[in-house]
Amino acid sequence: MADNKPPEDALSDLRRRVNAARGEGASDAPPPQSPASLAMRYGGEFGAAVIVGALLGYGVDHFVHTTPWGLIVGMGLGFAAGVVNVVRVAQSYSRANPIDPNAPSVPDDEED
Repeated sequence: MADNKPPEDALSDLRRRVNAARGEGASDAPPPQSPASLAMRYGGEFGAAVIVGALLGYGVDHFVHTTPWGLIVGMGLGFAAGVVNVVRVAQSYSRANPIDPNAPSVPDDEED
């Protein structure tokens, strides 16, 4: 095991062997997310924003003695930030997983 290769060459050799083991079709793209993991991410993003906003509002109330207005404003801002975060995550998911234009359309349920 007395290789006299510099660490950079050993690392590039390891990368080359790993890529060869993965196969030619392997890409650097992350695996698609399951619907459950996507729903958990949406909930986590929204819930965290509301909780942080409420805690900041409570802190303002505690130090400034404006009960309950700091909490109300903080929860409102947290709610707005949560909605923005969920929309941002949904847009990034849509960009990463575009809709197939050749997919069959879903028939309308209306009876004619």
